[in-house]
Amino acid sequence: MAVQGAGTPLPSSTPRRLVITGPYRFVRNPMAIGGIAQGVAIGLMVGSWLVIVYALSGSLVWNALVRPLEEADLEERFGSAFRTYRDRVSCWIPRRPLIASAG
Repeated sequence: MAVQGAGTPLPSSTPRRLVITGPYRFVRNPMAIGGIAQGVAIGLMVGSWLVIVYALSGSLVWNALVRPLEEADLEERFGSAFRTYRDRVSCWIPRRPLIASAG
């Protein structure tokens, strides 16, 4: 985000360029997936189904409330470049990249 996006890694300081390289080539929300996976992994490590349910519930809340706002902001700021990216790259399930460079 800092180098490719000409911004900072802080969510409050959004990048000035659309970042679609690195892990963003495979999936649109790699940081969210990493956080969810970390929560589930901790739950598995400590044998707590409650932690796993908490992590998965958080993912549902994030998907329903935060992601739509974030994607509306990205579409407003980056227009057709973001729409093309959104149409080609999966939100949650990583797959082979279809886009090689920022638009």
